[in-house]
Amino acid sequence: MKKYSFSLYTFIVVFLLGLLSCDVAFAQKKKKKRKKKAKDTMVVSIEEPSKKDLRKAEELFVYAVNEYLLEEYNQAIELLDKCNKLNPKDDGIKYQTALAYNKLQIYQKSNQYAKRALELDPDNKYYYKLVAQNFEMLSLYKDALGVLEKQIEVTGDDEEAYFQIAMLYLQMGAPRSAIEYFDIGEEKYGINDVIVRQKQRIYIRLGDLDAALNEGEKLINAYPDELEFKYSQVRLLLGNNKTDEAVEILEPILKNHPNEGTVHFLLANIYRNRGESEKYYEELKVAFSCDDTLTDESYNILNGYLQFTYNDKKRQEAEELINIALESHPNDDRILSLNADFLVSQKQYDPARTFYLKSLKKNPNNFKLWKQVISIDWELQQFDSVEVHSDLAIEYFPNQPILYLYSGTAKISKEDYEEAVVMFNQGLTVVVDPSLKTDFNAQLGDAYYKLDEVQKAFNKYDEVLKVDPVNVYVLNNYAYFLSLRKEKLEKAEEMSHQTILAEPENDTFLDTYGWVLFVKGDYEKSAIHLKKAADISQSATVIEHYGDVLYKLGKVDEAVDQWKKAKEIGGEVSDHLEEKINQKKYVE
Repeated sequence: MKKYSFSLYTFIVVFLLGLLSCDVAFAQKKKKKRKKKAKDTMVVSIEEPSKKDLRKAEELFVYAVNEYLLEEYNQAIELLDKCNKLNPKDDGIKYQTALAYNKLQIYQKSNQYAKRALELDPDNKYYYKLVAQNFEMLSLYKDALGVLEKQIEVTGDDEEAYFQIAMLYLQMGAPRSAIEYFDIGEEKYGINDVIVRQKQRIYIRLGDLDAALNEGEKLINAYPDELEFKYSQVRLLLGNNKTDEAVEILEPILKNHPNEGTVHFLLANIYRNRGESEKYYEELKVAFSCDDTLTDESYNILNGYLQFTYNDKKRQEAEELINIALESHPNDDRILSLNADFLVSQKQYDPARTFYLKSLKKNPNNFKLWKQVISIDWELQQFDSVEVHSDLAIEYFPNQPILYLYSGTAKISKEDYEEAVVMFNQGLTVVVDPSLKTDFNAQLGDAYYKLDEVQKAFNKYDEVLKVDPVNVYVLNNYAYFLSLRKEKLEKAEEMSHQTILAEPENDTFLDTYGWVLFVKGDYEKSAIHLKKAADISQSATVIEHYGDVLYKLGKVDEAVDQWKKAKEIGGEVSDHLEEKINQKKYVE
């Protein structure tokens, strides 16, 4: 009777495509029977699976691989368990099951299946690798070493295996053994820059600088046209105060590649280390004028200058270097944003915003820059821009609650209260910080009140005060709105009094407290606080309120003077201000 199982070919095709027909044949060479180890917990059926079971296993395996590719590993395992029962001797199913458990970081279980797959097909190097990986994740480094060494013995030389063995020795605290295996891999497969760099790090940790430099020299000799290898060697030399040797490498590069910015940056470092500040700065100007790609080190240099813009000389140098960099790299988003940072340091907010937006056009996935733009909008009190830029930023960062807060607040300023409510409620679905949640609820309270949904507004205020009972913003607004409605005036007075205790010179809080007292009919006490507010305020509302209480105290001429003053200031005043002035009397 012909034996059926997954072929490796079938497994690979199914894995890559994920959606194969269920007619894929199971065909693989017969495997030698092996005795089951005592420690194996898996049970293998003695009977050969039927053709019906094999077809069902194949069909389920296709779905299992699809789930795996979708990163639904638990669902994949459920299907693979059924596959294992239907076709218990197939190494491909075992391997796929091991992969799924590995992804879930259940390494013990993964290794049960990986080792069984390896027993079924001892010539498959990928099975060895997965077993070794699981051992490594379980910190069983010696076991992992044994598996990889066995893999090389059975399947032949493997560059990746030598590298993995070397890295295992490093984790075991045996750097010399690691180097030995790196050398074996290098001898068999040639010089590899990744391995050379790793060996250099090991030698430096061992305090053997000469050996590290020899490795770098070996790499340079193997790839004489690769400038980056020479630059790495120079950086290593400079880091160990071997300036003369570094210059020896740089001089021929400078001669043959005078427009290589990296050469000039490295020379600038040498001049800085020598204390030759003028030469350092001149070399930087040349470096930034070159058109090759800037490195993190280049941006760090400019950032460093921005820390000292309070110094006139440093400020002028920063401006010059940034302008040079902008000319040679006009589309570099980081240079554009650095120029914006510089302009902000000089309080040139409008042009700074322009450069931030240019940077974001090149790379919109920068949350920090969006915040900078919106902060400038807010600083300039341009709420239309706050709204536009917040809504744009939300498209890229939908899980950043502060953007919803900005957008909603801008909509309130534009009296678009319904949209503000929508935005605040969306923000509440992603907010985590409790203090930020109170900000959302406070603003929601204001928006609901403006929509005449008074109870919703007061509920939101109460929600804030439960967690933040001294939130002066909410206490003030809540008290003021109650006074306008002439409701719960004792509660309004108590809340408003808390605000002036917290900030006794705040004209808005003084005005609210005075107005609550006015509504209660306590005009003498009201006048004290409204006068204090009027003396320090430029708000027409505050001045008008002071005129109102003066009228109630019988000081009509003084009241009219205050009403006229409120009219001159302009802004938010009552609909009856003109009538008050003309009739010289208070109008409710």
